[in-house]
Formats: sequence, structure tokens, C-alpha cells
Amino acid sequence: MKLLLINPNSSQTVTEALRQEAGRCGTELLQVDVIDCPAAPRAIVTSFDEMAAGLQVVELLRVKAREYDGAIIGCFADPGLAAAREQISIPVTGLYESSAIFARMRGRRYSIIASGSHLDISPWIGSARALGEMENLASVRYIDSTVERAVDVKNEKICRIIEKCRREDGADAVILGCAAFAGRGRLLSQMMAFHVIDGIEESVRVTEMLVNHRRGRGDDERTGLDKKSNQRLSIDC
Repeated sequence: MKLLLINPNSSQTVTEALRQEAGRCGTELLQVDVIDCPAAPRAIVTSFDEMAAGLQVVELLRVKAREYDGAIIGCFADPGLAAAREQISIPVTGLYESSAIFARMRGRRYSIIASGSHLDISPWIGSARALGEMENLASVRYIDSTVERAVDVKNEKICRIIEKCRREDGADAVILGCAAFAGRGRLLSQMMAFHVIDGIEESVRVTEMLVNHRRGRGDDERTGLDKKSNQRLSIDC
């Protein structure tokens, strides 16, 4: 099985973090390739960044989809996810959506720790509301860092915030809401004896499941714009 993990921004620092963790998820039967969007913003901070990145993701998938069994959008804003599912026939998943699935299986509520500042809490609330996750969201906390600098944030600082999520917010799990945290979930889970999710492995596993489910059903393997024409046909009928 071949999966494509797309970094929707153009940061090589974040792309490399994703590549290292994706490599750990690979096996003899699973290959995960990582690429970025060179024309996209270096970080996805504003709504405009998200819109621009989403367009880049969909255009990239339109070119690459036939080479892969499934794809992952490697950003917690899940930019372009809905549009990609409209246009691309292979399964496409996003980090936040996949992380939320796993977090809900760990307990009743989860917290999100994100890069950025208090100004970024409102967009996170919007994302949670769009996914129908508001009842499951215990809190959103932040580390006061840019996306690229989040790679270098000390584990001890994140651990202190995780402890606040657990004790003050009543979270049963924590999602690290920044792709720059790739690979930290496993390590911080061990350090804290608590469920910490960075979304990379979770997205890979969800995508694997969708690909295998599709194969088991014998669904059409065609990719690209065929999906759009199939949808139109079913509506006309």
C-alpha cells in the first residue's frame, strides 16, 4: 500500500518532521511518501493561509492521486479536506479529524495544545464546531510559538501544559495540534503516562483502514475527476 502525506505549507522544517515520523509508520507492506506544497504559505495561521493551502493541496492531489492508494493532509486545520473528497476518489484524511477519532476512544473529552497564542483559540473552536466536536473538547491551550519554532519547544514545557489539561480542564487525552509536533505523541505519552496524540500515526492508521475497507468492498479503483462524474450520475438517476 502506498500513502501520500502532504504538508500543506512550504516549510521544510515541518516537512522533515513529518517525513521522520511517517518513516517510522512504514512497513514492508506500507510506504508513506511525504511532500510539501512549494507555492503554499510557510505556515497556516490565518483563514487566508488555510484557503490558499487548501487549493494547493487539491491541485497537488489531482496530479498525484493516481500514484497512491490514499492520502493524508498533514496539517491540523485539515485545509482542503472537504474539497479533496469531492474531487479525488482515493481516501483522503486529515490530522485533526483522525486525531479526534482516536482521542474519543481514549475517554470522554480531550484538550488541544497548539502552536500560536490565545488569538488562535477561536479558529480551533471553529474547527471543532465544524466537525461536531464541541461536546468532546475540554480546552484549547497554546505554547506561544510559531509553527516552525514549535519543532524546538522543550518537552518539559509541553508536559506542564498537558498536566494543566488533565488536572484543570478534565481532559482524558491531549491532541498536539501542530504538524511540527510530529513524533512527540508517543514520547510524551510515555513521559506523562497519559494519552497524547500527534496525529501522524493516527492518520496513517485511519487511511489504511479506509483503503482496506474499500478493497474489501471491491469499490471502483478509478481516481481523479471520475469521482465527480460518478456523483453527478447518481444524482441524475
